[in-house]
Amino acid sequence: MLTKSRVVQLIFMLSVLLALFFWKTFQTEESASAIEESQTAPLMSELRCDYIEPCEFITEQGTFFLSIKNLPIKPEEWINFELQSPINYTQIKQANIISKSMFMGRIPVKFKRTAEKLFVAKSLVGACITDEMIWELQVVLENGELLTFDFMVKK
Repeated sequence: MLTKSRVVQLIFMLSVLLALFFWKTFQTEESASAIEESQTAPLMSELRCDYIEPCEFITEQGTFFLSIKNLPIKPEEWINFELQSPINYTQIKQANIISKSMFMGRIPVKFKRTAEKLFVAKSLVGACITDEMIWELQVVLENGELLTFDFMVKK
């Protein structure tokens, strides 16, 4: 049976739920615009090099240089990487490309030694709905050291 106290309780709960709904809706719109702004600005500033000159990564072993031979980098086209090691006996344990802009999985990259201190690899990245995406090449050396290189892919 619906008593006077139950009706008051139902009206109170309905008003609380409506207030929460409107508060969360307006808060989400403000948060979404702030998140969009924060996602685009920092990603652009994280790019440390443009690969017109080889990008460098300084480690305890010395400076590694990564260059990309076919600029500008486009989606679904071959990317030719060259990694120059500072020492002769460097070994690459594994390498992957991951997207920093959105999750698109891991793309394994196989580097081959072509000279004492030079490794080459060829890989592809997928196209996306955005015009620009930032990807990261992660190279794990035999000693466990991680080298990371960011690059931008434009349609």
